[in-house]
Amino acid sequence: MDIVSYTQYNRQIIESVGWKEEQHDRVCADKPLGDRNCGTRAWVVAGLWYSPLLFIRPWAEMSGVDGAKFAAGLRRAIAVDLASFAVMAFILDQVLHAWGALTIVSTVLCTFLLWLGFVAVTLLHSVTYEHRPLRYYAINAGYRLVSMVAMGVILTVLR
Repeated sequence: MDIVSYTQYNRQIIESVGWKEEQHDRVCADKPLGDRNCGTRAWVVAGLWYSPLLFIRPWAEMSGVDGAKFAAGLRRAIAVDLASFAVMAFILDQVLHAWGALTIVSTVLCTFLLWLGFVAVTLLHSVTYEHRPLRYYAINAGYRLVSMVAMGVILTVLR
């Protein structure tokens, strides 16, 4: 994907959530960090994971999803992803509070343990039952780890 396609891809993502690019820049630039949605910010950080800069090409090859199929379901996928990140941010905040994670280090440790115990082991079925390459598992599990850690750090900083 060239830079023009990538720019159009980013515009499509911003518009698919109902914002024009100028609205996004204006609304987000005026607000302090604590006023923005944690799940959305973590989603944007982790969204780089599946960008052309990182892992979209190998993931697409291993998953069998072609460009047209991916683009056709992008709006729905983004909406579901944002909703799931909002739920995850709420639950993660509750767990971090119960754990007593007040520092970045304790937050990262707690988030890593949650990821290891619930996400990493759950995603192993893609290797064992679906016979996908270990690299496919690493891309998907890594995405969830990066997004969860980013979310935990953002929640801790906001406290």
